[in-house]
Amino acid sequence: MKNKFCFLLVLLTFCDMHAIIGPMTGHNYGTMQTPSGDEWQMPDFLGYNKELPTCIFSTFQDEMSARRVLREESSWVQSLDGQWRFHWAPTPDERPLDFYKRDFSDVQWDYIEVPSNWSIAGLGQKGEQQYGTPIYVNQPVIFQHSVKEDDWRGGVMREPPQTWTTYKCRNEVGSYRRTFTMPDSWQGREAYINFDGVDSFFYLWINGQYVGCSKNSRNRARFRITPYLSKGQNVVSVEVYRNSDGSFLEAQDMFRLPGIYRSVWLESKPKLQILDMRATPHLDKDCCNASLELTADLLNLNKQTAKNLKIDYKLFLNKLYSQENTLLKDAHVGVEIASVKGLSAITANTQMYLVRPKLWSHEEPWCYTLVASILDKHNKVLETVSTIVGFRKVEIRETSADEDEFGLSGRYLYLNNKPVKLKGVNRHETSPERGHAIIHEQMIQEIFMMKRANINQVRLSHYPNDPFWYYLCDIYGLLVEDEANIESHEYYYGKASLSHPVEWKAAHVGRVMEMARADYNHPCIIMWSLGNEAGPGENFTAARDALKDFDLTRPVQYERNNEIADLGSNQYPSVDWVRAAAKGTLRIKYPFHISEYAHSMGNALGNLCDYWEAIESSNFICGGAIWDWIDQALYNYTSNGVRYM
Repeated sequence: MKNKFCFLLVLLTFCDMHAIIGPMTGHNYGTMQTPSGDEWQMPDFLGYNKELPTCIFSTFQDEMSARRVLREESSWVQSLDGQWRFHWAPTPDERPLDFYKRDFSDVQWDYIEVPSNWSIAGLGQKGEQQYGTPIYVNQPVIFQHSVKEDDWRGGVMREPPQTWTTYKCRNEVGSYRRTFTMPDSWQGREAYINFDGVDSFFYLWINGQYVGCSKNSRNRARFRITPYLSKGQNVVSVEVYRNSDGSFLEAQDMFRLPGIYRSVWLESKPKLQILDMRATPHLDKDCCNASLELTADLLNLNKQTAKNLKIDYKLFLNKLYSQENTLLKDAHVGVEIASVKGLSAITANTQMYLVRPKLWSHEEPWCYTLVASILDKHNKVLETVSTIVGFRKVEIRETSADEDEFGLSGRYLYLNNKPVKLKGVNRHETSPERGHAIIHEQMIQEIFMMKRANINQVRLSHYPNDPFWYYLCDIYGLLVEDEANIESHEYYYGKASLSHPVEWKAAHVGRVMEMARADYNHPCIIMWSLGNEAGPGENFTAARDALKDFDLTRPVQYERNNEIADLGSNQYPSVDWVRAAAKGTLRIKYPFHISEYAHSMGNALGNLCDYWEAIESSNFICGGAIWDWIDQALYNYTSNGVRYM
């Protein structure tokens, strides 16, 4: 009876989350005891029992900890990074079927570090490959396919030529297990497990009970696991597939590396909790005064109605490039909430006003820390959360000749009322030693290298990045183009493109909205990208419309269909074309951004002065991003132990 109630609670919670966040097609919920086994081969099936996407923030034990923002500062967070038991199978038929059971013995299994890519972890110092092959391709997928309409219906398990690496290792499966113990202080609260990145599809069990599954390798998958936990030791089991139908949308120009490659972590939240919190800065015409629009979704997982509540907001000004901050005495507001019914949620809105706030830009990235607390009628704090906020205004506007520094009328990109030039790079998450499992120290080093090189913009090619990267870009000042995890380059841009079939609409919209909902609060993000090299079809129009319904404060770019974007874009134009475009006379959408140019993958880079002489001759072209930021080579070893790239 207890288990039945817990499952009912899950269903009620998801129904109420739908009412607050809005239903997302392809997200499924229920009480299945076992998965069907087909979820990884169903394009319109995006996940099962996965929490709907919200802004990424953490619950903290007190205000002082919340002021430091990062989840590592919270006692309500427990990392599951480290050593997991691991089994590798070259095909789904060879995977251990009952590994998820609580009493399964994994003592004969290997250990693997999480986060990591298993094909990188399996590279030996004599050239051996214990867990399959790291495969680098540009536009194809790594399984059999043909460029023709409806080819995707053949799935990912078709037989390729015998010369292919994936002929024998048709679709590798990694099975992961580890134990964890819930702290006593977490009893009576809600528990969630978070996967920041898993490539490309996974099933999840807790204590032998099926929890759910997820696609989309590069956005957080979050599951409420309260009903599945027991006192003392718990077992988490994860089954990861290298290829799934999601891989059709993840054909980026990079190494294809499977595994749990970003952090896994547990979080404890009270039953009455802030489900989502969005902070939207607005500046007046002169960028002198500001308002901060605050929206919180409050979820009550108790059966009883919660009454006489208050959400209390405080704003702290950070030192430049620092977590250190001080309270702004005049930036403190509260919103009264009469009641929240049991097993339901409501949205609460309020505003905060500031006179002459310090503005965020790539040159002076002034950040604020917003701390929000739920208070009961006795002013007891029930929960405290926080997020970074920056006051900046991004806009595209028509400009008269007398307002323009070059004396030309046109449609230009502005940041805080000033035309901005994006001197950017395209960045993959890659390390020669760790593949896609990037550590914080490398991210910090990359930020400093970019700043030293006078790079002010980074296009996240071609997927949302690790959450810590956005924090660094906020604090140190990099202009970010956040790009959805969509590239179906294997089918190019004609009738075969996955941007056309209705069966792929949910996946296109879902991946764009998972990105936007997670990253919304970051001031560093000045534009959204719908994806890369994936065709011009109606699925992208639907994704654009959903994004615009959610956020009107940032422009949208999509290089393969400028008609649905707010600014124009292309890749690898000639210098002569750029010179012509900079005059503002071509029949293209202005302002214009060169999303990729100056192709540099391991070779010397030069002759940029001709490009930039043209780009800086007017404001019609707002900049460009070099392909790409860092060489993607990996360390490997010869049979006699010599390391090479």
